[in-house]
Amino acid sequence: DLHWYLRQIEEVIVRTLMEFDVDSRRDEEHTGVWVDNKKIAAVGVPSARWITTHGIAVNVDVELEAEGRGFNKRVIVPCGIEGRGVTLLRKMLEERTGWSSGVCWTVEEVRNVVARCFGEVFGVGMVHGDEIRSR
Repeated sequence: DLHWYLRQIEEVIVRTLMEFDVDSRRDEEHTGVWVDNKKIAAVGVPSARWITTHGIAVNVDVELEAEGRGFNKRVIVPCGIEGRGVTLLRKMLEERTGWSSGVCWTVEEVRNVVARCFGEVFGVGMVHGDEIRSR
C-alpha cells in the first residue's frame, strides 16, 4: 500500500527531527512533514510496476528568499500550497537558542540520523554505501 509507505517515510522524518529536538507532525491533507504550518521536509515516492524510487528532502540550511533589486521575493511555495510556509532546521536551532550563529547541523549529520531512523521504522539493518562497494 503506497499510502502506508508514504506515512512510514514521514515517520522516519518525524523521528529524525525528534533527534534534533524539533517537534514535527504529518498533515492529514498534504504529504510531507510540518512544523506548525510550515513544511520542513518533502517526500516523493514515484512508483512503476511496484518498484519505488525515493525522494526525501529535509530542509537543513538552505536559502529560502532571494535577494534581488532591493527586495526580497519568496522562492519556495511548499508543493504549491498557498498560505503555507517553509522552515529549516537552522531556524529551529536559532529559535531554541535565541541567537543566530550561522552554525547548523550538517547535511551529513542529518543524513546519518535519517538512515538510522529508516532502519528502525522499517525494521531493517542499514549498510553504508562504502561498505557495499568494498565487498
